[in-house]
Amino acid sequence: MNEMSQWQKWFACLLFVAVVSLVLLHLRVTAGQTESDAENLKRAAERIAETARTKFAPVYPALAKQIIEDTGVKEGICIDLGTGAGALGIALAKAGNFKVYAVDINPFAVAIAQKNAVEAEVSDRFFPMLGNALDLPFKDNFADLVVSRGMIPFIEDKAAVFREAYRVLKKGGAAYIGGGFSRMLDEETVVKIVKEAWGDPQKLPVHRVPREVWEEQIKKAGIKNYRIIEDCYPSGVYGIWIMFKKQ
Repeated sequence: MNEMSQWQKWFACLLFVAVVSLVLLHLRVTAGQTESDAENLKRAAERIAETARTKFAPVYPALAKQIIEDTGVKEGICIDLGTGAGALGIALAKAGNFKVYAVDINPFAVAIAQKNAVEAEVSDRFFPMLGNALDLPFKDNFADLVVSRGMIPFIEDKAAVFREAYRVLKKGGAAYIGGGFSRMLDEETVVKIVKEAWGDPQKLPVHRVPREVWEEQIKKAGIKNYRIIEDCYPSGVYGIWIMFKKQ
């Protein structure tokens, strides 16, 4: 381990401690919240991180490859919405020539993503940050690529997410937002992951949203040119993605 890598590891640990301290202080003084609220956020972030590290580990490199292939975007600025443990953003930082801004509303997830970036040796081009996908802290025409895996099925105002993604894209930039796995994975691997995580493929979060709702929300956002991409296998559909480009 070289000296810089060791320093980066220490920095990531200090960042995690600092974030935990700040969020506990914030929760104590706002809206009557308590340490139990912070503990819930912390447990949620750790659960997502553990799943990304174990059951879902094969998904992210495959999905990064799929995103680059489908969008044709191989470099530039990438924003990963609802990054969680940072797995997709880290995979894209490795697969392409991207500077990745990884946004999450959970401060504990941001700290974990930073630590994971250091361990993956991409911390020089992967930058976790607190933020809300409904009101992104970026100027217009900022990014070449906006991605999100697994967040959008749980957002009520999906149109607002699509609208914000479109706003921050540069002309010619692309968004790839949805949920599921990747058609780059073989069916046996995908089915195994689904059974371990949900048991029944119909319990996948993306199946909670009918196709007509995706269409309604993307049109509500004012986006006319888009594609709905389904990752189909003989046994079922294991991924739904909305792809659009800024004209």
